[in-house]
Amino acid sequence: MDRARIPIEELITSFKSTSTVDDILDKLETWNRYDSQQIPLEHSKEHTLRKLLLHSENPVKLKEKVQSIDKNKLANKFMELIQEIREDKKLTVFMEKRYKEYEKDTNCSEVVQYYKDEIEKRNEFQKQRQMKKEIKEKKVILKKSVCKTTPLWKNLRKYQALDYFNIPMTCYNTTNPEEHELVGDILSCLQGFHTKFINPNNLEIPLTFNINETIDPQFKCIVPKILRLVSAYTIICRYSEENRQSHNGYVNQALACYISKFIRDYLNFIICLENQHKSGELGLQSLSFAAQAHVYKMEFVARIVSMITQEKKKGGQTLSLLHEEMTQCYIDESLKKLMAGMVEVSTIPFFQSLEKWIFKGQVFDPCDEFMIKCGNLVLSDDTEKYWNRCYTVRNEYVPSYLEKFKEIILRTGKYLNALYHCNIPNKSNLIYTSTNNEKLVYSMWCSDSTNYLKTINNAYMFASSSLLNVLLIDYDLMNRLKSIKRYFLLEQGDFVVHLLDVCDEELKKPTDDIVYNRLESLLDICLRVNVGCVDQYKDDIKMELKKDPLSFQIFKILAIQTEKEKDYTNFQPSSNLLGIQSFCLGLTTQWPVSLIFNETVISNYQILFRLLLLCKNVERQLLKVWLCDKHLKKIPSTSATTYKKAFNLRQNMLLFVQNLEYYMFEEVIETQWQAFTSAIQYKVKNVDELLDEQQKFLNLCLKNCMVTNPDLMKSSRYLLELCTEFSDYILLSKSHLNHLKLDFEKSIQILENKFTAAMIDLLKCIRKMSRLDSGNIIYNFLYRMDFNGMYTEQINMDDTILYT
Repeated sequence: MDRARIPIEELITSFKSTSTVDDILDKLETWNRYDSQQIPLEHSKEHTLRKLLLHSENPVKLKEKVQSIDKNKLANKFMELIQEIREDKKLTVFMEKRYKEYEKDTNCSEVVQYYKDEIEKRNEFQKQRQMKKEIKEKKVILKKSVCKTTPLWKNLRKYQALDYFNIPMTCYNTTNPEEHELVGDILSCLQGFHTKFINPNNLEIPLTFNINETIDPQFKCIVPKILRLVSAYTIICRYSEENRQSHNGYVNQALACYISKFIRDYLNFIICLENQHKSGELGLQSLSFAAQAHVYKMEFVARIVSMITQEKKKGGQTLSLLHEEMTQCYIDESLKKLMAGMVEVSTIPFFQSLEKWIFKGQVFDPCDEFMIKCGNLVLSDDTEKYWNRCYTVRNEYVPSYLEKFKEIILRTGKYLNALYHCNIPNKSNLIYTSTNNEKLVYSMWCSDSTNYLKTINNAYMFASSSLLNVLLIDYDLMNRLKSIKRYFLLEQGDFVVHLLDVCDEELKKPTDDIVYNRLESLLDICLRVNVGCVDQYKDDIKMELKKDPLSFQIFKILAIQTEKEKDYTNFQPSSNLLGIQSFCLGLTTQWPVSLIFNETVISNYQILFRLLLLCKNVERQLLKVWLCDKHLKKIPSTSATTYKKAFNLRQNMLLFVQNLEYYMFEEVIETQWQAFTSAIQYKVKNVDELLDEQQKFLNLCLKNCMVTNPDLMKSSRYLLELCTEFSDYILLSKSHLNHLKLDFEKSIQILENKFTAAMIDLLKCIRKMSRLDSGNIIYNFLYRMDFNGMYTEQINMDDTILYT
């Protein structure tokens, strides 16, 4: 196989192919397996070689080449491939042409080397990808094995354990033991050994003992008090020996290591008692007093490790339990010192993982015990999902003393992780380093001066300010926001005028009949005229044709988690929308800008755009009617009286649309935009606050533009539909002016009645809302529409006006 790689590489280089050597070998191997069952004689190795030698320019060299690869099983298939290429005339001509090009390129060694390097890079990439896959699988297997296996040494070498274990016991004929012998027996029992007079009934917790009945009654009443020490010692030993490995987490492992030191101190205490016993200075009563001095400490530790074991606590759960016990140790200084040591040692592995998270944005959690969980999501087009779900807080593993700061800790790592994915030159500056290279160290009381809280706050300020500065400076966020306002919120007047003029014919068609590429080209022209030509982010704007009407999109959002949700989820909107009803702008962004302009934010901008574009289009249609009215004024005055109501109705509709546009553009969007941009400059300190401010801006715009209130939205939409119906009727009747008499007057009267009723209904809704919320600026629209008291009398009426 190795010898065949060289000629294949030469062929790939000659033909400038992007295939790899492994791909070609796989194909040749497949052909070989397929043809191995039946190979005709005429295609044998010798027959093929003779054919090649007859047509070869250098038969000797070709024969030597075949003999050099003769040992390879694929040599025969390789010669058949060359024979098939020679018999195919078209392929031969093509290869000769490419060979001439190759001869020209051979003078330039850089070109040849380029293709060779590309082949090597691709082969190396495939190898690395395969290695990464294998390493990932091994890590998963290793993680499962580490986290689920129990320590085998205790089962294989049970005599090395300090705890009791099952062994066959020999029956001793014990009769009335002396005090000295009984004390030695008890000392052995205190170390976990089976003895003559005292043995455990079973090895389950709590441990009970079988005391020999031959012991003197005056001694027998003292022995159970001493055995309390043995029961606590057994519990502590079991925890220490079962958690020496990390299958229950690094926190429990660290606690077990500290407890092993506590056990050594206990065993040193027993050794001192044994020395006294050997010198004859230790009696049973003295042993009882000495045991009582240590039993409260042993039982205290045993109670803690029992709670950890029974409730299967690990990670932050263990730290919360230890912290709670630490705060309750007020009286005994020795217990406070013991608990302080347990908490400090157990916190070290947790704080090491915490340092990696808040300093580098990396999750180090091999035993699944850390407070931050990585969702293993890939950064893709769905940026919002990645940002909200990739890293989450696991509340059950948050230590109680970090409960108030869990959101800060989560955001700190998320900001650093986001910076890691940014396309900036020097990423080494994105790692937080404390001024004095301080480490996170536990302290019992939480305060601003606490070491770890100060470090966490400093890391948070560094990460949040760094990401915000990258967005504002490196990615020019403010100009991007201005570009969004220019197009989505129709700040640029010439853009919307050109859009409606240039795309008028296409937007009048049904959505299914629109030529997408043509409309996209027209939009591109509109983006590049006048002010838009200097906008460097105009290429991020794209076109979309929504299948749902605006009202359906709005009410579907409003109906979420309400009783009306089923009506919108099961409803299938009609697809016969016009282009102007389905036309919408979209936005193409890359990380981290896509973090600010996520799917939810863009959908809100799109709702505002569709509403504003609809109003502009209605105004444009009414202005066409105004031009038609100018033409009607040239007819005799006797006939012109027929169209007076139409003139009045057109003026009322135009007044409504223009006042609505002024209210939305100037009093809502512009006012909220100024507050939004000033908040970014002076108030916002991190990305989450920036996202909150932007969502606040959009929510206020949607609310004050009568989008989030179903009644207001329904009334305003109905009024715009009446304006469209009126303008279409007038423009359609323009060519039949001589026939407009009675039917025209009747139609105009019906439209006027509908418009007046709908207007009064809208103003009533606004007045009712303004009473509930006195600070709502929507009352300004009511004041503008009823500036001359035209609708005052109808608004004050209690009867509800229905549409006719």
